[in-house]
Amino acid sequence: MVIERSWLKVFSHINFYLSMTICLVFSNVIRSQSYFGTEADLVFNSLYGFNLSQSDSIVRANRASMQDTAVWNLLSANVAWMEILAGNMESPVWNAQFEKNIKASKRNLKENGIEEDDRLFYYIIVHAFKTRHELLNDNYINAANDLNTCVDQISESFGREDEYEPFYLTSGLYYYFMAKAHQDYLLMRPYLMFYPDGDMKKGLDYLGRLTTSSDIFLRNESNYFLMRIYYDLEEDFERALRYANNLVVKNPQNLIYRLYLIKILRALESDQLTDMEAIFASAVNSNVDLNSEQKKHFLEQLNSDE
Repeated sequence: MVIERSWLKVFSHINFYLSMTICLVFSNVIRSQSYFGTEADLVFNSLYGFNLSQSDSIVRANRASMQDTAVWNLLSANVAWMEILAGNMESPVWNAQFEKNIKASKRNLKENGIEEDDRLFYYIIVHAFKTRHELLNDNYINAANDLNTCVDQISESFGREDEYEPFYLTSGLYYYFMAKAHQDYLLMRPYLMFYPDGDMKKGLDYLGRLTTSSDIFLRNESNYFLMRIYYDLEEDFERALRYANNLVVKNPQNLIYRLYLIKILRALESDQLTDMEAIFASAVNSNVDLNSEQKKHFLEQLNSDE
């Protein structure tokens, strides 16, 4: 148990970022499978715009006619996950929706194989999601099993980045965080020897190239990941601010992005801080999708020193 918890501690950063990438999974699917029409695109726009009820309504309407597909089950799980992150961590409704649909997506993928690039990527995301949810509920053994599967599948994708651009994201995160784990956790180094080596520079380069991707989802997610890396781990707040500004300019209603912008401005002791805090509080109070507990959650986060 001690080893498993240490392993999860080392890789919890990898999985946290992966579990937030679900929106980008489907960008290539939309272009190549036109039977989704504009509905899936509306889900992404709603999620990035923090219009969660609209996202859920679109997903429910489409799953009524396409209930047993990996993509729409993942989209449904993603809506539930965003609701959980938005202050509904104890909600039996959203947790049940998440668990039901993530399991259904995994079943869909296993039934039809994961050899193709897009399906392998979905499978990585499924296990990243499952790991994060198990950690949220302190189920360490299940989380360790899912995380090991996730890392194994990422390893399978190495060398395929040029043929399928989203692999630059998963590979980039792996390379960076494996190297970071090796650097920061000396006692775990013997255990890390069983996994492919990390490379911090390569990981950052892979993520950096996606910030200019022609795909809006890849661009958005890579900016988010780099913001978090430079804020949380590298403590290079000027670089973190660059990515935070990119996100907020494109997604002004996204409360998670705005919250991180405020944290970075605090670290920089910026004179913009007061204005940004006021804008954030106003956005929280005016968001009709959020219930009173969720609004309380975000305002507490605003006033937190963490």
